[in-house]
Amino acid sequence: MGSLTFFFDRCTGSVVPKRLRHLRAPFEIEFHDEKKHGFDQDEDDDAWLAVVSQKDWVVVSHDKRFHQDSAAIEAVRQHGGRVFYLDGGGSVKWDKLRRFVACYRRIRKIVEQQKPPYIYLIGYNDRILRQRGFDD
Repeated sequence: MGSLTFFFDRCTGSVVPKRLRHLRAPFEIEFHDEKKHGFDQDEDDDAWLAVVSQKDWVVVSHDKRFHQDSAAIEAVRQHGGRVFYLDGGGSVKWDKLRRFVACYRRIRKIVEQQKPPYIYLIGYNDRILRQRGFDD
């Protein structure tokens, strides 16, 4: 697998992806609020997921709808999305960054080995669990 791009959605915000860029992470980083993407703040998930999935980017989110709401799940399926949901959207930025970095190698392995679409939950304990409707 060559270059890998992670797309941090609007729920994740810009602090974590900006810090990862600053630290020169070993992957490309894009995020929803960057003007260059042209996404509105209230853009429907289906619309931006189509764009991001066509670019073969991996979504990082805190949005529980990605593993609880049937419409969001269907959007991931429809567009062949690859989504990793960081549990604890209300946690401090440090914890979000730490959890993502701690799980990066396992995330990369999943991306390299699993055929999309899929949604994985990254729990507080750094466990990565494939979500319902996407289990083999």
